[in-house]
Amino acid sequence: MSKRLSGGGRLIDRATEISFTFNGETLKGCAGDTLASALLANDRMLVGRSFKYHRPRGIVASGAEEPNALVNLGQGGRFEPNQRATTTELFAGLTARSQNHWPSLDFDVGAVNARLSRFLPAGFYYKMFIHPRPFWKHVYEPFIRQSAGLGQVPKERDADSYEYFYAFTDVVVIGGGIAGLLAAKAAADTGAKVLVLEQGAHWGGRAPVDGGRVGDRSVDKFVDGLLAELSAMPGVTLRKRCMGAAVHDHGYVLGYERLTDHKPGSDGPRHRLWRIRAKQVVTATGAIERPLSFAGNDVPGVMLASAMRDYVVNYGVAPGQQVLVVTNNDDGYRTAITLKTSGVGVLRILDARETGGGPLMEEARRLGIRIDCGRAIGKVSGGKRVRKVQICAQSGAGGALEELACDAVAMSGGWSPVVHLWSHCGGKLIWDAAQALFRPDPAKPPTGADGQGFVRAAGAANGVLSLDAIVADAVEAG
Repeated sequence: MSKRLSGGGRLIDRATEISFTFNGETLKGCAGDTLASALLANDRMLVGRSFKYHRPRGIVASGAEEPNALVNLGQGGRFEPNQRATTTELFAGLTARSQNHWPSLDFDVGAVNARLSRFLPAGFYYKMFIHPRPFWKHVYEPFIRQSAGLGQVPKERDADSYEYFYAFTDVVVIGGGIAGLLAAKAAADTGAKVLVLEQGAHWGGRAPVDGGRVGDRSVDKFVDGLLAELSAMPGVTLRKRCMGAAVHDHGYVLGYERLTDHKPGSDGPRHRLWRIRAKQVVTATGAIERPLSFAGNDVPGVMLASAMRDYVVNYGVAPGQQVLVVTNNDDGYRTAITLKTSGVGVLRILDARETGGGPLMEEARRLGIRIDCGRAIGKVSGGKRVRKVQICAQSGAGGALEELACDAVAMSGGWSPVVHLWSHCGGKLIWDAAQALFRPDPAKPPTGADGQGFVRAAGAANGVLSLDAIVADAVEAG
């Protein structure tokens, strides 16, 4: 089961309790929670149903990359579908409903589609629902929309107001992690006018979660110091909850700022569109952890290892009590170590590599965590939550070697730089075989009317994944 831990939770205020409703049931969370962390704290592993076959779906990630936890949010004129629970900040009176099921999330008639999957291949509806033609509008289309839809269409006029304005700057930095803040500081030190956009509610990115030191300071203290310096610079503008949405020709950048989503009822517009003209753009958008492929990797309770680490460190929430960690890189060990030191049971680590990892592997061993090298998951069993896993050889020879009961799986398949904004305006990618990822090609950046590159990637978005290397790369980019 998932639950709130007695310790941890650097982003929450345990003394401030918040009531919210999910599918009509009143639940409790803490100030600073996201909707996703609050649901996990209340042992709500099942949060939705898949699009076509209505299979159970749980929370997979902790940020904007979340594919499953999409909910209907609000009521009346403030109703909005398809909102990510992982990026929705909890507030008093929040009302959320899960999507794509009938009559209820736990008992969904549409789940019969999974049993009939062999008769419902991709595109079957284009052949099945042609005749008779008069049936399409009044029979077929309403049925398909009801069974295969996601969020509902709002029925009332939007009660909120919105605004846009123009901004002009020398440099716009997209991403408020350690790479973005360092790049902004380096650019501002030259006298440039700098605008920093961070889509989340907090600065620092993954660095405060994963730890480490920059110089003689811990990374969280280093981030605090950077913010203090940047805030004191007259030419620097810092905006949280503001996503860099697009990079166009001639340095035209769009920013999408959420002003009052976390405090509804406040005066002023709800959202703001930034129309920015910048001479240079730095994309410090970080990297996203890749999932692993195995049967049942969509069962509620299977989660990205970095996300599980986020919930423990940031929100004091354990997504499971008996966790199996499966990885093909050193980073999966970080999650196992974090879980173990937080009092969560770690059954073992399955490392696909025959020889395992480095120092992190040795630290996990010292904590008494069992490590099986050359092993992987063959199948996860469970309906609405993980029940057990079958362990097999990574080489694929033979069948299951062992079956193990557990209630959560943390998977780490390596990292992929977030290169979307780099690619928006023609930036090319290069394959990095050593790290098994695509990263921006510095020789082929997005170019302006003068033929010169106007976008630079920094930090993990540039394929640089270690803390020391990120610091150096970000300063150079800035």
